[in-house]
Amino acid sequence: DLQTELKNKVKDILKEIENEDLKVVIFMEHTSPPKKVQPKLIKFSKVLPLLEMVAEEGTIEKGVAKVMFYSTSTERNRGLTPTMMAGFQLIKPRHSTKPHSHNMASIYLVVKGRGYSIVGDKKLEWESGDVFVVPANEIHYHVNIGEDYAILFDVTDSGLIENLGILEFKEEDK
Repeated sequence: DLQTELKNKVKDILKEIENEDLKVVIFMEHTSPPKKVQPKLIKFSKVLPLLEMVAEEGTIEKGVAKVMFYSTSTERNRGLTPTMMAGFQLIKPRHSTKPHSHNMASIYLVVKGRGYSIVGDKKLEWESGDVFVVPANEIHYHVNIGEDYAILFDVTDSGLIENLGILEFKEEDK
């Protein structure tokens, strides 16, 4: 049978090309769709104690906590969806995050507090309810100037960037 003969020839050629780290996908070959991403609900009342504890310990960054969320259904890209990741930051009064940059864009919602962010050469002053954007590759940091916690919720395109295999994060000098 000609079909079986053709399949065997293809398999023989593939054996010569493929190895442990290199695979061939033949055009129009059937591939399984990704797992369906399920809706999520993140209860802030449950996240806040975690943020407070991490900020208090200060082992990662003094007076600052950041937690991000991902779905196991997105597998390797560690996002809530295949293209997006979201999380919360808590900044204690008179504290700031370390200057850093990354090649993912971020959109922030100020859940609580007031302060400012330095994004490139711009100072963005914010308070509860405001939304601001940090473009990819801009050096930035956030400062809490209030008397209570500042809490930021951010959504990034890190899932997309990680799927492309080009995600970068760098701490910078002020």
